[in-house]
Amino acid sequence: MARVYPLFSSSKGNATFIGTEKGGILIDAGVSCKRIKEALISREIDPASISAIFITHEHSDHIKGIRVLASSFKIPVFATAGTLRGMEEAGVLSGKFPVFELSGNGEEVGDLLVKAFKTPHDSNESCGFRIEFPDGRTAAVATDIG
Repeated sequence: MARVYPLFSSSKGNATFIGTEKGGILIDAGVSCKRIKEALISREIDPASISAIFITHEHSDHIKGIRVLASSFKIPVFATAGTLRGMEEAGVLSGKFPVFELSGNGEEVGDLLVKAFKTPHDSNESCGFRIEFPDGRTAAVATDIG
C-alpha cells in the first residue's frame, strides 16, 4: 500500500515521508531530527525504516535536520551535484553518513523507484522527485516552485 505523509511544509521546514509497509524514504529533512522522529512515530512509522533521504535543494528549511538524522540512523542521502555542493558549503555533509549524487536513471530504494526532475528555484540545482510504487502508482514531490 502506498503511503504519502507530508510531515512539514513551510518556510520553517519541509519533510515528506513516502513509502510502503516495508519502509520508505524522506524527501527533505528541514526540521530537527527530534521533530522528524516525533512526526514519524505519531504516524506509526519507525524512523529506522527510512532507507534514504532525497534532498530537493540546499536551503536550510530543507536540510536543517539532515546531519543528525542521517548520522544517527546511517541513512544514505541523495541529491543533485549542485545541491550536494551547496550542502558541502553549508557544512552539512559530515562524512558520518553515505552521500550519493543522483543518477539519470533513478534510484531504487527498497520497493520504490525514485526519479528526479528539474524545478525552477533560486538554488544551485533544485529538483523534485517522482516515486513509483510496486503496484504501479506514482507520487511526486516538488517544493518552492510558486
